[in-house]
Amino acid sequence: MQTATGKALKPARNRIWELDFLRGVCVLLMIFDHFMFDIGDIFGAKWAAAHGTDFFIGLYERAQIYSVSSLRLVTQEIVVWIFALLCGISCSFSRNNLKRGVQVAVFALIITVVTTYMNMPVRFGILHMFAVAILLWVLINFIARKDKWRTAVICLTVGIMIIIINEFCSARYAIDRQAFSDNCDWYFIGDWMLGGRDFYSADYYPIFPSVGYMLIGAGVAPMLYPKRRSLLPWLGEYDWHAPFGFWGRIAIWVYVLHQVVIAVILAAVSWLFITPGDFVII
Repeated sequence: MQTATGKALKPARNRIWELDFLRGVCVLLMIFDHFMFDIGDIFGAKWAAAHGTDFFIGLYERAQIYSVSSLRLVTQEIVVWIFALLCGISCSFSRNNLKRGVQVAVFALIITVVTTYMNMPVRFGILHMFAVAILLWVLINFIARKDKWRTAVICLTVGIMIIIINEFCSARYAIDRQAFSDNCDWYFIGDWMLGGRDFYSADYYPIFPSVGYMLIGAGVAPMLYPKRRSLLPWLGEYDWHAPFGFWGRIAIWVYVLHQVVIAVILAAVSWLFITPGDFVII
């Protein structure tokens, strides 16, 4: 695509625009999901008890319906898979995945500390999972002596194995939960990695199978992008996809800050219009 002067438009910093676009769509869906969750589980009950306006009560009722809808359950799974695949693909483009993994781990630790203080602990959320996955990629890349094809084959193999192990353990876990409880090793897999009832995290994405999807993304990246160039034609900096691409480029900051921003906005709405003098979450 060209400008009016005939100068070709190119993506900033040679980014793969379709990856930013997909990541941006997922980020916006995540924001909407958490917005509805906060209304349904934190603010809505007090809104209804305070006899707020019909609009806010209706929003609370819709949030409750959405939280148990099949639409939410299916969309949430798809979005997580896409996030994980994109995280894996991005490992092929990052200049320093060790630094990237450590940064994500620090953000995850901060979230754990803050949410524990708020009595809603996130012990192993999506950022924790991404940190483990990225650092695992670093280890695999080191073992493969930084050969991209060896790294890709190992990632693909380990990723598929993780998903297969998850399916096997999930089936066994469903049949005989006590068998896992009696064996410390199986109990660890059943109740932490597979998300059993005895482990709680307000936001939770277990290693099995989530890291498997990330490693599969890392495994197919050199095949999809051998020249590290977009597979689709560049549509222009200000075309219809641009807003989604923007959110995709700042995804890490959205992961870290969006819940705080949502909570502050809803708390301010409560204090001003529904429960005067009460922020609800404080």
